[in-house]
Amino acid sequence: MTETPSEAVGKARNLWLSADGPESAVEIERLYRSALTSSRQSHRQPPTKKAKKGEDNDQSLTDEEYFQAGERLALLLCQSGRCRKAKKGLSSLGFTCRLAEDVLDYQSSSERNGPELEEHDESVPCQIIDNFLPEPWLKRLGRALLNPTSNYWTCHNYSIEPPSPYFSYIIPLGDGMKSFGFLGKLIKRIQQCPLVLKKFPKLRNATAAEMWAHNRPHGSGHQMHFDSDDEGRGGVRNPIISCILYVSEADSEIPGGPSLVTNQKLSSVRLASRGWLAHPKARRLVAFDGRYLHGVVPGKLSESRPGRRVTLMLAFWEKIEVRSDEGPGS
Repeated sequence: MTETPSEAVGKARNLWLSADGPESAVEIERLYRSALTSSRQSHRQPPTKKAKKGEDNDQSLTDEEYFQAGERLALLLCQSGRCRKAKKGLSSLGFTCRLAEDVLDYQSSSERNGPELEEHDESVPCQIIDNFLPEPWLKRLGRALLNPTSNYWTCHNYSIEPPSPYFSYIIPLGDGMKSFGFLGKLIKRIQQCPLVLKKFPKLRNATAAEMWAHNRPHGSGHQMHFDSDDEGRGGVRNPIISCILYVSEADSEIPGGPSLVTNQKLSSVRLASRGWLAHPKARRLVAFDGRYLHGVVPGKLSESRPGRRVTLMLAFWEKIEVRSDEGPGS
């Protein structure tokens, strides 16, 4: 029995997020192309209210499904050396710009040489430090975060699609950190790291650290965004720095795409002209100026592997308000 366009799109997305090898890419592309080709050609506009409410009984894709399928097929093409073939489709969907080909179709693990940052260039907004975490600390974080059924994730009803609401915890800095045990030691290690302090001297002004985490499959990225107090409600207020720690089994290769930090601020009048990629690596710390646009590039299907991309984030604030919610986390 032939699947409907909507079923094909759903199947393609599920396969994308569960892919554990490059052979999945061929089937995913076939499903998206089949759904887009057989769907009605009127889907050239933003999703209508009727389509969003599911009131359209046609077996064709809804406007929203059509746009998502087009976006994802374009991403697949761009991540497999076919950016030119994606251009027409992206244009028809109303896109006027995208991330650079070198970002989307990033180098494979066998081609990487490690971090290459201009250490003395003040315009570089990030710092990559390998072997930052002692191995026993990595194992301790792994016990708490690697399993997607562990308490940290289940107590917050964490999910990828649909995405669960954002949640985080605030840890006051200073003498009070002693009561936070291992987490307090981890925060202090970042605060006192000479390389981090040299790059971001304003870190000394921090009064609180905000902690959150993600546990995502290989093909799931994270949209480009600015870190902000209360997600920007009431005006954007950025942290002094934000930090990423990659959590994995010791020395194992981590699934997922690289973190991307750009040179674009909210006040910038032009889009980012430069970007820095930090690939997931056990014990690696990435610290960056909290004012800059950043995100996670979805993992390429050609590099799909089992497991999850698990990251622990810590942002350091000069001032941040703690807000309570119904569930755990601020």
